Amino acid sequence: MYFFNMWGRGNAAADIQPGNRFCRRRRDNVTETATVLDLRPDPFGIPHVHFTLSFEQPTLGHIDEGLRVLALRSFIDAYRERVA
Repeated sequence: MYFFNMWGRGNAAADIQPGNRFCRRRRDNVTETATVLDLRPDPFGIPHVHFTLSFEQPTLGHIDEGLRVLALRSFIDAYRERVA
């Protein structure tokens, strides 16, 4: 478990662990689901979330997209809803 207080949203950051899943629903009725693989700092010490991303739309089905990386703060802002 990682806790990055410098981002100002430490409690949200503490909840991000490998294996956790988060989603966001887009206006075009597509649900993006991010599955956290790892959290680690880049060479400058900025924490990044490594995750896989999948898309689901009722009419098109499910598509797995593969590995993505976002800075921790960007990930927290983008994927706010945790999936059980």
